[in-house]
Amino acid sequence: MSRRCFDQPSLADAFVKAYSKGGGFLEDLLKTIDWSAFDVLFAQINANAKGAPGYPPLTLFKIVLLQQWYNLSDPQAEEAVRDRISFRRFCGIPLDAETPDHSSIWRFRQTVEKLGLSEKLLAEINRQLDARGLIVKRGTLVDATIIAAAVKRPPYEEGQVNPRDPDAGFTIKNDKTSFGYKAHIAVDEESDLIRQAEMTSADLHDSQRGEAMIQGDEEAYYADKAYDSKALREKLASLGIDDKIAYKAKRNKPLKNWQKWFNTTASSVRSGVERANATMKNWYGMARVRYRGLARNNCHLQFVACAMNMKRARVLLRAA
Repeated sequence: MSRRCFDQPSLADAFVKAYSKGGGFLEDLLKTIDWSAFDVLFAQINANAKGAPGYPPLTLFKIVLLQQWYNLSDPQAEEAVRDRISFRRFCGIPLDAETPDHSSIWRFRQTVEKLGLSEKLLAEINRQLDARGLIVKRGTLVDATIIAAAVKRPPYEEGQVNPRDPDAGFTIKNDKTSFGYKAHIAVDEESDLIRQAEMTSADLHDSQRGEAMIQGDEEAYYADKAYDSKALREKLASLGIDDKIAYKAKRNKPLKNWQKWFNTTASSVRSGVERANATMKNWYGMARVRYRGLARNNCHLQFVACAMNMKRARVLLRAA
């Protein structure tokens, strides 16, 4: 199936560009990111284009990013890209060209999820940011945050699941019962860039993804007391990574004074990951998942992490 070609701008684009004011957030990102690198990842979408929308995958990827930054649903994104010149310019869509409809955006997101490309997209963004020296690697801050399910919560006492989303689960934190998912993230200590993100059911304990969040090139690994385990500490020691995991008091074995001091000191650094969680929930709509099913919600989490890192990179580069 052929793809629309947006390489040639129209006369209207040339006229508008000549009389419009440049700069701004989206213009900066067009210059900051090497967008051509994503075409390599999207090549398999082109190779499997039967029944797929006839738009360049890179254009649709940029629309999905706009959805995260501006909190847009698929129909809202369709309308916004059609009407806003800055959005068209960012997505590379000429003024005289038809823009993707909401079903095209939805199909693209489904294709990315089925092909397992979302983690690769985040990895490519981080590769570029690392090449520019933005990922400091002094420490990795690890945490998991609970995200409510998109479906109705079933009765906890009966141990039920909601058949509309059987991947969602229950968890109890601070004597409060929650139903949904957990977003596990690993954040670079000084840059606040998300190096890794993973969605699981809420009933998975934080510590079970602790080892998976080790990046391998950091100097130190910070996590709260939920990650306090002998196996994880031994793994960090074997890799030569400084162990900054908080200590958890055990039954009939209270914390020693030095452990209390250690927890207090490390928590001031670890708070960076809590800022990332708060940003994700308050600014990117992740207080509740948008979709049903673990795979779709994990894909969405990767898109959110991509959008957060791009926006954060702009701030870091402007401050340099």
